[in-house]
Formats: sequence, C-alpha cells, structure tokens
Amino acid sequence: MPSLNDYLVDEEKVWFTGGYWPEGVPPQLKDVEGVKVEPMFDGFVRNADENDLWDENICLSVFGPVIEKITYRKLIDYAKRFGTYLHDECGVRKGDVVAIDLPNSINFVIAYIGTQYIGAIVAGVNPQYKPMELLHELTMTNAKVLVLMDALYLLVKSTLPKTNIEHLIPTNLLDFVTVPDKMFELLRDKVPNFQDKIPDESDDYKIHRLKSLLENTEPKEFNVDIDPWTDPAVYLMTGGTTGLPKAAMLSHANLISNLYQMQDWVQLTPGMITIGSIPFFHSFGMTCVMNGALSLGMTMLLFPKPPEEEDLCKTIKQLDAPQGIMYTGVEMLFKRLTDFVEEMGEEKFKKRYDFHEKLTYATQGAGPLHDYVRVPFEEIFCPIRVGYGLTETSPVVSVAPFWGPTKTGKIGLPLPGTDWAIFDPNDFEAGPICDGTKERGNFGIEHTGEICVAGPQVMLGYKGEQKEQEDNLKHWNGKRWLLTGDIGFMDEHGWCEIRDRKKSLIKVSGHSVFPKEVEELMGHHEMVDEVAVAGLPDEHRGEIAKAWVTLKEGYKDGEDITSESLKEWCYENMAKWKTPKYIEFVRKLPVSMTGKVQRRELQQKDLQRMEKGRDIRG
Repeated sequence: MPSLNDYLVDEEKVWFTGGYWPEGVPPQLKDVEGVKVEPMFDGFVRNADENDLWDENICLSVFGPVIEKITYRKLIDYAKRFGTYLHDECGVRKGDVVAIDLPNSINFVIAYIGTQYIGAIVAGVNPQYKPMELLHELTMTNAKVLVLMDALYLLVKSTLPKTNIEHLIPTNLLDFVTVPDKMFELLRDKVPNFQDKIPDESDDYKIHRLKSLLENTEPKEFNVDIDPWTDPAVYLMTGGTTGLPKAAMLSHANLISNLYQMQDWVQLTPGMITIGSIPFFHSFGMTCVMNGALSLGMTMLLFPKPPEEEDLCKTIKQLDAPQGIMYTGVEMLFKRLTDFVEEMGEEKFKKRYDFHEKLTYATQGAGPLHDYVRVPFEEIFCPIRVGYGLTETSPVVSVAPFWGPTKTGKIGLPLPGTDWAIFDPNDFEAGPICDGTKERGNFGIEHTGEICVAGPQVMLGYKGEQKEQEDNLKHWNGKRWLLTGDIGFMDEHGWCEIRDRKKSLIKVSGHSVFPKEVEELMGHHEMVDEVAVAGLPDEHRGEIAKAWVTLKEGYKDGEDITSESLKEWCYENMAKWKTPKYIEFVRKLPVSMTGKVQRRELQQKDLQRMEKGRDIRG
C-alpha cells in the first residue's frame, strides 16, 4: 500500500537550501498539518465536520444580479440524492464513468460530488466541444451517463447514439435559482433553455431531468471500498505530449495530495473566498477552486463564464470577506482587470469598489506571466504568483513563493513532496543532467533538457494508452517520473525556466491547442486533402494557430472553397480557440525523407515574414 513516505524529497536539494524556500512551509507533504489521503467524498465530509461548516455557505453561484447561496449541508444532501439515483435508477457502480458537460455552477458541483459518493468516475467535458470532439471524449472514456445543459442538446443529439451513453441527465442553470417569480421570469428570458426540445423518451438512452430526480429521490448511505491510491476519481482530457487528446486518470490520492501541497504555500484558510471563473472541467479550476473549497473549507464564488470586469467588481462589493479572497486565473483575466482600473482611473476605482482591499492572493497558470501584467496588477491589488502544472499532475507542480524573496520569468519552486530534475529529452535512461543537488551541478541555460517531475500528484496514467504511458512515465532512482514535454533548465537556487515545448503544443489565450487534433478534424472536410497546423506569436492571445492546407484533386481555392468558408466550417466543428486564425492553401506540404510533414519549416517561413512586416494570411 503506497503512503506519503514513498514521496520524500532530499532536503539538501538546492530549492530548500538556496534561500528562497518560503518560511513555515514543510519540505515534505507528510509533514503538512491535517493531510490525510482518503477518498474525495470522505475528505469533503471530514472537512465539514472538523471546521464546523455544515451550515456555512459553500457555493455562491452568480447569475447577473442574483447570487444563489447554498450551504455545505444542502450541497452534500443533493450530492447523496444524485449518487443514490445514479446507483438505483441508472445502474452506476464503482468504476463506471459519468461525463459532466456543464459550466461552473451548483449543478456541476452536485454532479461531481454525487458521482464520487458512489465510487464512480467523473469525466469533465468542455461545454464548448462540438459534436466530433464530444464523440471522441465519450468514446475514449466509455461514459455511461452524460449530464449536460439543456441548451446543448440540439447540438449533440446526433452524436449520442454513436456512443455508449445509456442515460442522459439534462439540467439548466435556473434549476437552483430561488428568487421571486417576477425575478425568475426576467432571468429565464436571458438563459438559453431548450428543455422543451429534449424528448421525454429516446430509443438510444433514458432521459432523467436533474431537478426532478433530486426532488424525488431519498438519499441512501453507501459504503464503497475505494483505494485512494489506485482508484481513479476523474478522467480529464489532455493531449499528453503529442497527438489527439487522451484521458488522464487522476486518483483520489493525486487530487487530495495536490490540495495539501498548496495549503501552506498559499496559506489557504476556512472562510476564504475563491473565485471560480476558470472551468471545472479542467484540472486547474477543478483542483485550485472546487476541490480546494470542498476539502479546505473555502467558499466558491462561481461564474458560468469569466464575467466582465465591472460585473466582477460589483459582485465582490456585495460580499463579506473577512478571510480574504483568492483569484485563480489566466494572465488574460488579470490584464483585463488592470486595464479596467486604468481606464476608470485608480482613484475613482478605489472609491467605487473594494476589490483591492479584499483580494489577498492571485495565482496565474496556463502560460507565462509577463512583467507588463504582473507589475501594474500588484501595484493595485495584491501579490500575483505564477504556477506551473499539467493535467497529468492534478495539476500543480510548482508555484513562486508569495512572501520572501522571489524571481520573475521562472515557474517557481516545486511544492512540498515534489521532486523535479532536468533530463536529456532523447535519453531519459542516462539519468538527469541536473537533479537539484550541488554535487551534480549542471545549473544554468547551457544545461537545458526536459523538465521531469515526481510526486504524489502525478497521474495513474492515460486510459487505454499503453504506449503513451511507457513514453511519458518512467522510473529512475526509485521514483516514478512524468516527462512533461517542456524543455528548460534549473538555476543554482532550484528555480526552473521553460525555454520551449518538446512538441508543438499551441497556447491560445491560455487554452491548449494540439495541432494533430486540429489537423485530423479539418481532414474530415470533403475538399481537404492534407493539413499542417502550427503556432505563431500573437500579442493579444499569446499564440494563434495557422493551418496550411492542400485540396483534393478537382477542387480549387477561390472557386470551390475559400479560407473564410473553411474557417467557418471549423467554427462549426471545433472549439473557437482551436479554429486556425489563418488558413493558407498550398500546392504541397514540405515533408522529411521519412514522409513526416515539416510543420516547423512552414512556421519558420511565416516567422521570417512577420519579422519583415509581411502578410502571413495566405
């Protein structure tokens, strides 16, 4: 049986001894106060008991002028009802998969907790997925139940018969809004509601409405034998280091460990409000907001999508926040907030709003944090620190310390119980180039290699992807290491800096875009023969995707198809951020001697054109 003692880190590593380790943070996870590796649901209940939270509001769900509040007691009751219904009426058992296709909402949290209550596995689904993307995920995870918004049904109904979905559970954001009738009618007019478009019965799956099943189900007690170290709690989609998205299997221990690794680092305390505008179907929002609140006693402030800055500030002004507020987000959200203050005028902003007084911490992930964003934000609000992680690491690997000396332009220090090292990207078995010990040395940019990570937050593996696991999870020196695919180096104080990506992942406004996925999806177009996709820099989004396309014989660009018409087709079949901003038709794609398309050659030509101020639209 694994234990936290299996994840000890040499305390002579330079990140502990180099003068930057934050005071009061234990180097080992086993020394963090209160940590207990257990099934997620048990941890949620224990937290409510130990911190006397049962009658405290745990969810504050924002919809326009309405803030719907729900207590911990009511949330757990709903979750037990949901789990009971899954078990009794849908035949869901331990290890079965329930896909949740919802925005951040009370609805999502109920379905998430209720699924884990009976030992089933949550598969987080991006509500912006188009039919082919949804089909890929539901097929890969072998989901038995799909919980989704009413408004999404018409979009995906043709996809569902192609999957193994046996039960469909539609819901609506207004299912948990309790306001006077007149206000409800006003809100209803603003909410997409296609409930009347969902049939009561289907030959392909059974239909159960969330609100009705919660009202008519009496909760039962279940004793499910869950091994937190080996049983998956969630499947989250990720691209691995390359290729089509895969399902990363995260155990209960992975998720709970990552929470306690961050607890002292960020000084998370019961009663603190955590802003939940980054999506829960992604590990960043799931762990750093939702699980953090449920396991550590914080309160979630939920937005179905990132709000306008003025709406966010108005909402914050309505709240009491004696323990402070933590804002977890991507760089773009913090820049927009700073721009909002600067446009209004700082003095006027501080007279009108109190966000700057209540905000205690801000953490940024999903890409670099630039000083032109960080410096003005900190002058107005609070310290903001960059974190680094992957879906495969539940997700947090490292964070820059919030107090004491720090560095910019790097990805922080590894969390308690986390080890990292730099390996030769082409020869892991040769051992690390730099392992953080003074004896081995090899610090600095001239010793660049692949950043590899070991710790209790590293996933179980990829569902059904044996080769991917063999390529990306390896053993060395008694530890199991994840090869992150990120190329970087370690300095003499243990800080790592990312130089490049091992593969061709594109980051568009914080979203991960995998070229091979976009290429495969575009390949479904009847006129498209071959596609190559690569990233190009963009001052507004960080990067954008561009596609180079050859057409099948008999079709001509400008006559049968245009870049705009193909882009419109992409919008209809994939998420907006995956759709290439530019599409260029070419006669042929450059290939290597082995026949592999040379994306980098296309990319480099456009980079040179951009440097000379030339058009790259094609």
